[in-house]
Amino acid sequence: MKNIFLLLIILFFSSCEWESSTTGNNNFAKTLSEDQVINKTMDEFHGEPTNQDELDRNLILNHIIDNKLDMESTSDGIYYQITKEGIGNHPTIKNTIITNYHGTFLDGKVFDSTRDKKPFTYPLSRMNDGWKKAIPLMKSGGKAIFIIPSKLCYGEEGFGDLIPPNEVLKFEVELVGIKGAK
Repeated sequence: MKNIFLLLIILFFSSCEWESSTTGNNNFAKTLSEDQVINKTMDEFHGEPTNQDELDRNLILNHIIDNKLDMESTSDGIYYQITKEGIGNHPTIKNTIITNYHGTFLDGKVFDSTRDKKPFTYPLSRMNDGWKKAIPLMKSGGKAIFIIPSKLCYGEEGFGDLIPPNEVLKFEVELVGIKGAK
C-alpha cells in the first residue's frame, strides 16, 4: 500500500511539472485545446476570401488551429507567441539585431535557418516589413514564434527561387542581442 501511495505522489508531481513546462513562458510553445483555439480564432476567418490578405489570414488561422497554438495578433496581421520573455529593452528600427532563427513555410518545409550556424547580425531597418514589426515585440534573450502574412515578407514578387510569391512565412526566433543605433 505504501508503494502505491508513493507511486501516486510521483505521478502527481511529474504531471504538475509537465503541465507547467508546456504552458509557462519558457522555451516551449504554449498549446491550447482545439476547441479553445477555434473559439479564439473563429471571428477572424473570412468565409470566402476575396483578396490575398484574407487568404493569408485564413491560412494562418488554419495553421494555428491545426497546431493548437496560443497566438496573439498585431493590427498588421502578424501572429506571434513569445515563448521566452527575455530581459532588457525591446529593439527599435535603429538597432542592429543578433538572432538565431528557423524559417519555414506553413507546411513545415525549411527555407532558411541559422541552426548549426553563427547567429545572424543585421540592421533591423534593412529587414523585411514583417521582421521590422515583429522583432520589436521581443526583448534581448527572448524567444518567439512569428507567422507573417505574405505582404509583410516578400509579397507578389517572392524571393528568387527560395520563396514563392504570396507565401506566408513562419519563424522561430531567438533574439540573442541588440546593438546600438547605426
